[in-house]
Amino acid sequence: MLAFLSNGGATGARIHAHDWNSHPLGPIADWPAALRTALGVILGSSFPTFLAWGPRLELFFNDAYVPLLGNKAADALGRPLAEVWDEVWESVGPYALRVLQGESFFFENYATTLERHGYREQAWFTFSYSPVRDDTGVVCGVLCTVMEVSDKLRALAQHKEAEERLALSLEASGNIGTWSYDLDTAATYVDERFARLFQVDAALAREGTELVRFTDMIHPDDRSAVLEAIDHAILTETLYDIEYRIPQRSGVDVWVNARGKVFANPDTGGRRFAGIAVDITERKRAEQARIDSERRADESARRLDVLLDAAPVGIVYADTAGQLQLANAANRRIWGAHPMPSEVDEYAEWKGWWPAGTEREGERLLAHEWPLARVLGGQEQASGVFEIEPFDAPGTRRTILVRAAAIRDGDGGMVGAVAANMDITAQVEAERAMQESEIKFRLIADAIPQLVWSANAGGINDYLNARWTEFTGIDIEKIGGNGWVDIVHPDDLQALFAAWRASLDTGAPYEIEHRLVHHSGEYRWMLNRALPSHDALGRATRWMGTLTDIHDKKAGEDELREQARRKDEFLAMLAHELRNPLAPISNAAQLLAMATHDPQRVRQSSEVIIRQVRHMTSLVDDLLDVSRVTRGLVELERERVDIKSVVASAVEQARPLIEARGHVLDQHMAPGRCWVHGDRIRLVQVLVNLLNNAAKYTAQGGTIALSVETGDEGVTIAVRDNGIGIDRGMLPHVFELFTQAERTPDRSQGGLGLGLALVQSLVQLHGGRAAAHSEGLGMGSTFTVTLPVLDVDAPDGAATGDTLAAAPGAARASRRMLVVDDNVDAALSLAEVLRSLGHEVATAHDARSGLAQAQAAPPEVFILDIGLPDMDGYALARRLREDGASAGATLIALTGYGQAHDRVLARSAGFDHHFVKPVDLAALVGVIERAPAPRPGA
Repeated sequence: MLAFLSNGGATGARIHAHDWNSHPLGPIADWPAALRTALGVILGSSFPTFLAWGPRLELFFNDAYVPLLGNKAADALGRPLAEVWDEVWESVGPYALRVLQGESFFFENYATTLERHGYREQAWFTFSYSPVRDDTGVVCGVLCTVMEVSDKLRALAQHKEAEERLALSLEASGNIGTWSYDLDTAATYVDERFARLFQVDAALAREGTELVRFTDMIHPDDRSAVLEAIDHAILTETLYDIEYRIPQRSGVDVWVNARGKVFANPDTGGRRFAGIAVDITERKRAEQARIDSERRADESARRLDVLLDAAPVGIVYADTAGQLQLANAANRRIWGAHPMPSEVDEYAEWKGWWPAGTEREGERLLAHEWPLARVLGGQEQASGVFEIEPFDAPGTRRTILVRAAAIRDGDGGMVGAVAANMDITAQVEAERAMQESEIKFRLIADAIPQLVWSANAGGINDYLNARWTEFTGIDIEKIGGNGWVDIVHPDDLQALFAAWRASLDTGAPYEIEHRLVHHSGEYRWMLNRALPSHDALGRATRWMGTLTDIHDKKAGEDELREQARRKDEFLAMLAHELRNPLAPISNAAQLLAMATHDPQRVRQSSEVIIRQVRHMTSLVDDLLDVSRVTRGLVELERERVDIKSVVASAVEQARPLIEARGHVLDQHMAPGRCWVHGDRIRLVQVLVNLLNNAAKYTAQGGTIALSVETGDEGVTIAVRDNGIGIDRGMLPHVFELFTQAERTPDRSQGGLGLGLALVQSLVQLHGGRAAAHSEGLGMGSTFTVTLPVLDVDAPDGAATGDTLAAAPGAARASRRMLVVDDNVDAALSLAEVLRSLGHEVATAHDARSGLAQAQAAPPEVFILDIGLPDMDGYALARRLREDGASAGATLIALTGYGQAHDRVLARSAGFDHHFVKPVDLAALVGVIERAPAPRPGA
């Protein structure tokens, strides 16, 4: 490195390292001696200096000048001065150019605006411009030494501004006065504000007066302390600072804070005791108010402590760091002897869990999740319900409600947080019990068939169970409140409202029958009942009620009354029908007694008796027939039957009555044969009853039409007449027992009104249906019977079905049988009858004897009484089914118990058939003959 650069520091190194070959100055070795010498001077200087060389004023500078360049320092070296400081060149450039002409300049506190840090800034500098000459005296450059005085000038400006503000403040405050006590002359000088505080003439005060004029104005209680403080400050030349009162003419004391010290004049050596006096009356009053407020606050705090300890909820207060500052007695009762954590992280010691019904049910609360911590973390308020474990009761769980809120100062800054803890364990358990009770209530209410409702004390409905929608087909929301009014029959509303109002007014139980719309569209009768619940004063607070569907009951009651009426009519009719044949029988009997020797009269009387007995027998047979059919005691002897032959037989039996009444019988038969699977005799009985009815209820000389048609539903037999017809109200009941059209007093038609009931029962037994139609009274009637048809390809004479009677005259197979009945005569007589039919029959009179005989010689058929002395027939049947020897035998119950549930019990015990005493022997024989043979090995 060249010698003139060796002491140049970082800038000298940059000059040395810079490539100057392309620069107008050329390589350093070619630089003029004057430039090298000048650079050596400025680079070695510690004062900020730069050199602008040549006509272009290329810039060179030392390290001390670099901070003045700011961001420009990086590329300023060797560039023209006008480019480096282009923002100020307009103002300083002319001076630099004049220096090249040989002038020199000095500037102090020169103000300018620079852009050296990326923004415009005001700056002040003190600098000098001097010419640099070569050996021949020619000016080759400009040398500038510069010092930035921006900070100094700004400080001076701020100081001056502060002095001006102080003066203005003293002037504007009006309560700060100045004083000066000359220790050499004892004269005291004060300004106008000080004089005003001491109630002294301002002009006199400015001219100087005795100190005592002021000290005598001080409150007597404060004066000695003030004088002592003044003496001490003067003697020790220490700070004088004291507060005292100055009584005013208004009677109010003014408080003053006086401050001062001893000052010495360095020029004259004189001393003065000087300072200020400030009116602090308002401050003193504020201090007193604060003291009073603190006293009141202290009293309030004591009262608050008492209130907090008496409060039923736990209360804690924490500062902003989370340290608990306060916890009342109730909090300790809830939590036990709990710690007083010093920060939020220590809240983890408090055991709490998220309660049931929350997303985090059963999870432990973290320290920052407690409401108090959440508020301290920034929330204004926070709350939650939690399960906790008290510190002194391990394993015990309580449920608490916690609410926390921030405490803020007057500026809105947080100073802490408070939290209230309420033990709601009992409430939660009560609510849980209530919810469980309500769930149970709703389940029960929705399970029972009744429509359940409740209403408040004012009578407004507020609950309906699900049955309402099921029953009405209407959403509960539309029925609630007063919406139920729209689904009650309009004719029942007035009575319903009256009864409801009476119950609301008196508290009496509510009960009424009314009609309610059903989802089918019809109105159904309901029994509406409600009872009130009462409070401690006996006032009704709620009504609970139910609606029970009594439509069928009411219809049943009406039907029972109608049936009772028909029964009474039937009994009267039966008495009439029975007395009618008894009269000629009685007369004939008397004639026989009187004419014992007159063969002609005896024969006539006998014929009368025989005819009337046949008539009575027919009446009794009808009664028994209907009884057997309706009780299910008739078993059809089914076979393949040509329905046309049935019609022919029925017409043959009914023709005498039809011809006797002069009717015309018109028959229309479908072509071809039509087969049904049925009991020929019973089917003939059905058609005879229909034809006889048509003949009876059609006036003489009428027309009866009989037709047989086949279709998809089967074969339909229709009997039409142009007789008296059937009233529309009577039409639905024509097939019921004891039902007849209106009779004339002479009862010329005769009969008991059982025929059509028998028709319907027999047709239903055949799997068919019977129907009646009439346009009304005097319009005639039509009765139809529809029966299922057989496959036309079935072989002639073949019977179909599960059980068919044996062909007439077929040889009966002999069966081994055992009759068990504790009635010896009944057992022996039945056994004799069965033996006469060719069967091998044994008897027993108790269950154990029966079991023994069954094991010795297993029968094929058992006939068992139910009411046996040692073991009932049901148990005996089960034992026989369990025994391998008799498991496959046919078991027949023969008992006096004939109800429907008795048949169910028999079937469940293992019986194949059930008969009621006295037995229908033909039916029993049919069952025995159709009994299957026991399985091999059984």
